[in-house]
Amino acid sequence: MKICPSKWTSVHQTMCMGNSPVTGNVEAGLVRQAVAALNDGDIEGYLSGFAPDCLRWVGGLGLALTVPDIRENLGQLFAAFDELHLDEDLLFGGDGHVCARWTLRGVHTGAYGGIAPTGREIAVDTCEVYTFTGDKVTECHVYGETMSLFNQLSGSVDE
Repeated sequence: MKICPSKWTSVHQTMCMGNSPVTGNVEAGLVRQAVAALNDGDIEGYLSGFAPDCLRWVGGLGLALTVPDIRENLGQLFAAFDELHLDEDLLFGGDGHVCARWTLRGVHTGAYGGIAPTGREIAVDTCEVYTFTGDKVTECHVYGETMSLFNQLSGSVDE
């Protein structure tokens, strides 16, 4: 059984316990399947859920990431963080779109972004909106505090 944060509302608790009204949503199931592969360390399995020409727009970057960019970034994350895991906080969708709130967790054990290993645990919250065409993500928008990861690694902010 998944443990839900105590700060969640009863609606979030219900969804966390697997009683989500979107359990049958095909696209939400495809996102869960891709993230399950990622959580198993299978980057290619994760990316198989994305169309080859998919663009990932990350708030604050001002440019879109391509699938090869995503692959490289994930490789760097897996090389720098032990126990890397994407926790599902909320997931719903319909009409070719899925919205997900994630928490990326891990332990910083390798160099990342010019920062030597700190041994610090990270918890980075993001929200992603996926657009589907058929069974593939064709566009993705990521929202969150873009400096959160680096602030946690540097110890400059209590996240």
